[in-house]
Amino acid sequence: MPDTDPVERPTRLEELDRLRGMLWLSILEAPSDKRAPLAARLESVLTQIEALTPAVKTGDSIDEIAARRAARGGATSRLGHTAGSAS
Repeated sequence: MPDTDPVERPTRLEELDRLRGMLWLSILEAPSDKRAPLAARLESVLTQIEALTPAVKTGDSIDEIAARRAARGGATSRLGHTAGSAS
């Protein structure tokens, strides 16, 4: 009976990362006429990895609020000023 301990089982992202490495090595070692399907599979794996990888947030909540304000014109846009300008 196989061990089904969830602590020991790799995540889908870890499995895809391993597959990415194997595909890369296979592409390097394969004859040129056999590389296209391997490259297509690698592209598919990279797409799946990107979809499963959480987005990295930069900055904090204050930066996020400032970016939203700047995107919609900022609080000072009604006065004819841009954010950060001195008049």
